[in-house]
Amino acid sequence: MRVGKLTNRDLEEIVLSRLPRLSGDTFRGPEVGSDCAFVKIGEHFLVTSTDPVTAGGMLSGTLAVHVSCNDIAAAGIKPTSLLLVLLAPPTATREQLITLVDQAAAAADSLGVDIIGGHTEITDSVNRFVITTTAFGNWSPNLPLVAGRAHIGDSLIMTKTAALEGTFIAAHEYEQRARRILSDKEYSDALALIGQLSVVSEGLVAASTPLSDKRKDPNGYTLSAASAMHDVTEGGVYGAAHEMATLSGLGIRIEKSAIPILPVTAKIASAFGLDPYRLIASGSLLIATPEPESILCHLREKEIRGTVIGQFVESGFTIRKENGEEEELTPPEADELYKLS
Repeated sequence: MRVGKLTNRDLEEIVLSRLPRLSGDTFRGPEVGSDCAFVKIGEHFLVTSTDPVTAGGMLSGTLAVHVSCNDIAAAGIKPTSLLLVLLAPPTATREQLITLVDQAAAAADSLGVDIIGGHTEITDSVNRFVITTTAFGNWSPNLPLVAGRAHIGDSLIMTKTAALEGTFIAAHEYEQRARRILSDKEYSDALALIGQLSVVSEGLVAASTPLSDKRKDPNGYTLSAASAMHDVTEGGVYGAAHEMATLSGLGIRIEKSAIPILPVTAKIASAFGLDPYRLIASGSLLIATPEPESILCHLREKEIRGTVIGQFVESGFTIRKENGEEEELTPPEADELYKLS
């Protein structure tokens, strides 16, 4: 099989369709496009998500903490703690292990998240570092609920810019190649993007924005103005948008020209032969909402860039290009990053 995440179809056929039926305690379980599980504990819900980092090299400690915490934030919830599993090849050194653990500790500390356990192992089952984190948060019924499904007519907001993580990884892991095409300032700008990989702030801002009509869901929970949110990871902006629409049982129309891309990202993507719209992009959050101006206003108050890049429709997956022509928005495949392996 090809390298990378399973396609949505394979995920459904090989994994999801074979899992046991969920108990009544699980409010939200595994689905294509949904990254968090909600498990009822008393009057509250434990929210959890897990992710591996397999191509982060010697920055995997930082990346691993952010990717799982971003999933919790995309459910509109503050991450509180996480488990960390670090698998290292026999060629790993003591100093490398210390570096990765120190990175994870610093990233967790910056987010106010406790590392509460995990596992560390040297194994010849891997030939490079693999770090898996499982993050946790709590949701209380007195908080607005991000329902997890977009509705027809909802706008699609994107925070920050496309391919932040992919730009950083390409510059960091392929330094010599990157330096041949970038100025010293551009190279520094690319590396500095590691400081923008968290979406915890924007996730909490969007989730805390209530609907103006104070509508409630069938269980009586107050609904957030954010109908659904999804952090942009493997598959890039296009992949995340497709997954959101699929989970919602809807179509989507994307305005390609509206998607913000940094000049350094465009330069790296062009030189490396990568599609920035399908390049891994932790640090950007997609938000479906019927009240985009309200959420954009709250994002601006926190100095977070937000841009409307599309709309959810009854059916069809389309991208309108700069010249007005339309093309199909296809399901996510292997991330563009794997072209560099």
